[in-house]
Amino acid sequence: MEGAACRRTVDVLVAKGDEELRRSLGTGLNDAGYNVRFAGNAVGASLLIFESAPGAMVVDAEMRGMDVFKFIAAIRSARTIPYFPVIFLTERPEDAIRARELGAACVVKPVQIDRLLAGISSNVSAPPPVLRVPRPVLPLAKASDAHFRRAAHAQVL
Repeated sequence: MEGAACRRTVDVLVAKGDEELRRSLGTGLNDAGYNVRFAGNAVGASLLIFESAPGAMVVDAEMRGMDVFKFIAAIRSARTIPYFPVIFLTERPEDAIRARELGAACVVKPVQIDRLLAGISSNVSAPPPVLRVPRPVLPLAKASDAHFRRAAHAQVL
């Protein structure tokens, strides 16, 4: 019970376009004691991150309208946003390589909640990695202004 009480203070941001799957993941995370916030796309995720950085983020690697890996790289390079672990949901093995470059983890789709919980638990308790984040093509402010507006209506999956 002590572990669940400890996790209750961790906010997890779930960024996934499919509302039903997003809610399903949220239910599993809530049942495990995490506080969950939801975003349907990268624009919503960025707004929530700027509002308050999460304790961890679960993000679909295949968000439409944006390269999610570049989005996370931009977040990682922003000096005003504290580090938080990121877990990518993916079907593609090459995404695991890109995730590791960002100091992130991957969970293979279809997502098994016990694997996701293990990934979050191990990454939340681990110290931040030394990151070799490539410079984003655009600074985050320009990216959010130019790219996020275009992706505002994009749906994932």
